[in-house]
Amino acid sequence: MSHYVTRRMYRRILTDYSSCYLTGNSFRQAVVRDLSLNGFRIEGPSGLPRNTIVMVRLWLPDEESSIDVDQAVVRWVHGREFGIQIITLSNEVDLRLASHVEQVLQQRAMNAVAC
Repeated sequence: MSHYVTRRMYRRILTDYSSCYLTGNSFRQAVVRDLSLNGFRIEGPSGLPRNTIVMVRLWLPDEESSIDVDQAVVRWVHGREFGIQIITLSNEVDLRLASHVEQVLQQRAMNAVAC
């Protein structure tokens, strides 16, 4: 039996952000539990099958408009949680997401130094 060690491409931030996702035939409210530049972990009312294509709408704190991930794919499922890999999003959303993650990481680094 072989074991694979994978390293994430981007750092993840722990979150508790409101979201919803849309599949071909359903719309569900959910919570994004962690976030990175190429994916996130969602907790919803139920899991989705692996390889399901979804559209995700995410609300970042202190922002009026949502972030819409046009296309993402479910990569893993564990109970009511599932991992999403971003496939397609607009340049504007990509920039907003990157700015938010960078800001959170910088704030956490400053808080760690202050302690």
